[in-house]
Amino acid sequence: MNLPRSWKVLGQTSVEYMLLVAVSIGLGITFFKKMDEYLLKNPNSFIGRSLNSYRSALNADPTGRYSRFPLRR
Repeated sequence: MNLPRSWKVLGQTSVEYMLLVAVSIGLGITFFKKMDEYLLKNPNSFIGRSLNSYRSALNADPTGRYSRFPLRR
């Protein structure tokens, strides 16, 4: 098929942009998964340390739910 040169260049440019977008999305997903592991899921992370200090200081549930205590009569 004989296409004009400008169409071939435009097609190559659009393919390059699609590949660039695909690689950027892949890198972004990987970055956010690593940051999620580092900040939230790791017990020694920033949020994990604050939850551990909350748990040890108040001897409480980190979700903040109320606990039931028996009342002696």
